[in-house]
Amino acid sequence: MAGNSRPADLAGAAPAERMAAVQADLAALYRSWQILDLVGETADALPPEWLRILNIARVLREGLPLAGVEVPEHLARLVRPAKPEYEVIEHRERKHRVVYPVMPDTRVEPLRTIEDLPQVTMPDLLLRDLDPEMFEYRLLSGGINGVYFTDPGPAEEDYDEVREERVLKSRPLGRRRQRVYALLDISNSMREANKLLFAKGLLMAYLLTACEERAKIYFRTFANRVHPRTDCLAPADFPVLARRVLTVTPDGSTDIKATLAAAIGDINALDGVGKERQAFEESSTELLLISDCESYSVPSIPRGIRLHTVHLKGGPMPKGYAPSFDQIRGASTTFTEIDTTRLVLPHSLRERWLLLQDGRLAGDSAGPGLEAGQRPGDRLERRNALLRAYERMQEQPGGRERRRGAVAFSAPGLSVGLSPRALLRRWLRLLRRLLHPGGSAPAAAGSVAAAGAVQFRVRR
Repeated sequence: MAGNSRPADLAGAAPAERMAAVQADLAALYRSWQILDLVGETADALPPEWLRILNIARVLREGLPLAGVEVPEHLARLVRPAKPEYEVIEHRERKHRVVYPVMPDTRVEPLRTIEDLPQVTMPDLLLRDLDPEMFEYRLLSGGINGVYFTDPGPAEEDYDEVREERVLKSRPLGRRRQRVYALLDISNSMREANKLLFAKGLLMAYLLTACEERAKIYFRTFANRVHPRTDCLAPADFPVLARRVLTVTPDGSTDIKATLAAAIGDINALDGVGKERQAFEESSTELLLISDCESYSVPSIPRGIRLHTVHLKGGPMPKGYAPSFDQIRGASTTFTEIDTTRLVLPHSLRERWLLLQDGRLAGDSAGPGLEAGQRPGDRLERRNALLRAYERMQEQPGGRERRRGAVAFSAPGLSVGLSPRALLRRWLRLLRRLLHPGGSAPAAAGSVAAAGAVQFRVRR
């Protein structure tokens, strides 16, 4: 699934390569879930919906593709944290060294003594077999050659020493935004087509990035009325903000006019309009609106306010909303339309396993390697235990995720991962046995009952 780094197929790889790949995959996955350090683990056990939302936020912050949704670059820059850029500089240095030969050198010269007969060259040995008299004559006259080994001694050579240095090219901008103001639409129309789920993931990624930049955060939800504001002026306040984003539920209709009016009033008060700044000057507060924009009227937005609008569309928009929709589009610094009807949520089975092993999730700790990891405060031992457990998960045949489309068939005493086609064949086979009781129906019913699956009662 796009958006999740899956382990590579290392069946034929060397043990060292396999170990390096497992460690790199685990380190990347573990590092990407530091998102929970800012969230503050607002609950001991993350509900499945929270995990899906945080997984979307993690994927967006890592810059990975999200299946079914096209995120434009200008929106990705808003939610992606600034990372330092590095470049590799190559240094070459000419050096001199002494090389000792591995094997001794050989040379051919006339035979020195009669004791050196075993070192006679191959042509002279052939001559001895073909013409012994000629061989003896040449031997006495010094015409027979032998192979002698000589030690050439150390040799000197010049070589280039290449050294690569990773140099910081540009530092990340620590304070791109002084203040951010976020508005989230939680009307009933946001229930459709995964709108609210994607909106929460996008908003969490945006707020986490702003918190890392030490920006002051102001947040409101709205429907047919404007809800109270939550402020996050320091990283210690972020868990409260995160809990509110994760727990809000849709209710009511959409009233963007009152919401934007309240937000503009708050921004003018924060910027000191009339005292320190004129209304037409550029504001230091960035305004983000996430909504399906199904509202009949909107207020006029001052030119100095940078409005970033994310329009979530999950179907055709009624014509009555077109004028206000065009007004919001024209007043926005950036306007992004995202169709969430084809959104495919990332698998979170591997991520949930990782968080469970790391001790971030409460539950049945039946996984290996938890003994050392359960001690609080010892991050190094917990990570080493997690690495050993992750390696064992890669070695086990059932350790990886199920394929997409698999259905968990659960019954009392039976839990098997079946594809829809296999599940349909099993049910058809069971119905065929029950509808044709030619001596096989009682046995089939008894075997199913013994296996703990669903039992059918056949009326005669």
